[in-house]
Amino acid sequence: MKKEIVLVGLKNKNLGDIAILDTCKFLVQNLYPDAKISIKNIFPNRQTMKEVNNLHPKIDFAIEKVKNYPYITQILNFSKWWLSQKRKTEIYKYYKKILKKNSYVIFAGGGIIKFSREYLWNPVYSITTYCQRKKIPVFFNATGVEGYDDKNFYSQLLKYSLNKPCVKKITTRDDINSLKKYVKNWNKISIAGDSALWARETYNIEDVEKTNIIGIGVIRSNIFNDYGINFSEKQLVNTYINIIKKLEEKGYKWQLFCNGAKSDYEMGKIILTTLGLPIEEKYLAPRPQKTIDLIKKIYSYKATISARLHANIIAVSYDIPTIGLVWNNKLKFFGERIECPERFLVKEQFTNANFVITVLENAILNGYNKGVINSLKSKTQKSLYEFLHTGDIDE
Repeated sequence: MKKEIVLVGLKNKNLGDIAILDTCKFLVQNLYPDAKISIKNIFPNRQTMKEVNNLHPKIDFAIEKVKNYPYITQILNFSKWWLSQKRKTEIYKYYKKILKKNSYVIFAGGGIIKFSREYLWNPVYSITTYCQRKKIPVFFNATGVEGYDDKNFYSQLLKYSLNKPCVKKITTRDDINSLKKYVKNWNKISIAGDSALWARETYNIEDVEKTNIIGIGVIRSNIFNDYGINFSEKQLVNTYINIIKKLEEKGYKWQLFCNGAKSDYEMGKIILTTLGLPIEEKYLAPRPQKTIDLIKKIYSYKATISARLHANIIAVSYDIPTIGLVWNNKLKFFGERIECPERFLVKEQFTNANFVITVLENAILNGYNKGVINSLKSKTQKSLYEFLHTGDIDE
């Protein structure tokens, strides 16, 4: 029987998420050329995602007020979830419509297993619930795992979802220790490389001219504070400016770029305005509208310094030296996976421009251990094959 495979992921203006879907689809197509593959957003549409995020502001307010009382917080969280399921049955209906009994469901990757932001627990619960009822096997591919909390209701709801029999296998690109806290059967979890490490094989960009420019990947001003790091917009702008000035001192050409998000692009404009420079392509690459545009831009650089994880991953795929500015532990985990942890810098390090350029120059000089990267890629490919080859539900 011809396999029908549904790839689930985040489809938004951050083109790194689209790269995950593209590369995962490439891998599946290579394993099963005759399979029927469809790509679906983890939320039915942008409006649904917006409504879920803003569904119960009064309960959110109450939770914040009683956060020091775990029992009350749990009751409020349960109430919010129950109301969400009652009100947001369109999420469940959406997957009921697109999934068939002979489907395989693959979460393509990205930061799916997290409970503190983006309300991803809701579609994870809805999808696994429907798949369990219809005996549709589910695979979480190279998924980001962002923490575990045995006292947080949504974390425990994720745990409940991940342990359903329909979930046949889970690989993570990063926090295997947290994943072990979620999953009871450790035999079905393992480490694999992010699918975007296959960008070189997925995208045809032979027509791109290489340059000696250092690409500087910008990120929205409030992301550090959103993830619990005390770092203001002014401090972030000054950090970028100091790096730019140090690059110029060393004789390097540079260009700002973004992964596609408008808020990231706006940060680039703020930096140039603060420097007294015009908003033009020489200094700020056009905001990419398609993933191939982002891929080509990153490929053209001599090296990159970037805060967005997938700007770093794409660079590694093309053997381009890259330095990561860490606002989320997923960047540190990626550095560890490719055995270059020293290239992923925390605030105390990347605010020292001299240090950043020293690390960059060492990266340019030393390159990567391609054996390590190829091993990660092989694990991703192998785990997808194993799921699609033996993923039928047993119970």
